[in-house]
Amino acid sequence: MSEPVVQAAQAPADPLGRWLDRLSRLLAMIGGLLLVAMTLMATYSIAMRALFDEPLLGDVELVQMGCGIAIVFFLPLCQLRRGNVIVDVFTLHAPERVRNGLDALGGVLMALASALLAWRSAVGTGDAFGTGEESIIMGLPIWWSMLAFAPGFALLALVSLYTAWQDFRGEGKPA
Repeated sequence: MSEPVVQAAQAPADPLGRWLDRLSRLLAMIGGLLLVAMTLMATYSIAMRALFDEPLLGDVELVQMGCGIAIVFFLPLCQLRRGNVIVDVFTLHAPERVRNGLDALGGVLMALASALLAWRSAVGTGDAFGTGEESIIMGLPIWWSMLAFAPGFALLALVSLYTAWQDFRGEGKPA
């Protein structure tokens, strides 16, 4: 049984789509740089542990914070370029109009979930700032890493609304 080959969507051509694409790519680049930095730091810590029995204290905390931010920063571009996994067992042979409607509904639900996460991330950041919560080993304020979550989820909500609108109009699929 062969699977259909699906190409990722190209960058949008309309002004709003181009603006969302630029913001999404910028966040994804920052997320990628964060992952590279986390990899280099972990490599340094492992080498120091192996060679001198002196690991970098708090490296796990920093990796957790950095990877969390990177993941949130990758989500808008993934949504915009249609990189999310779609299980279409029941809709593979459905009419295109039905598939577009279901994809639009999925985009709206993603936007609602992302907006909720953005809101709660902002509230959580404020709470962590107010209580002065810190990481266990390094004593870093937790709100520093949480600060990036709300904008990332907010952009994901905007991108999800944009892709839902494209799907509703039948313009969301690559040729």
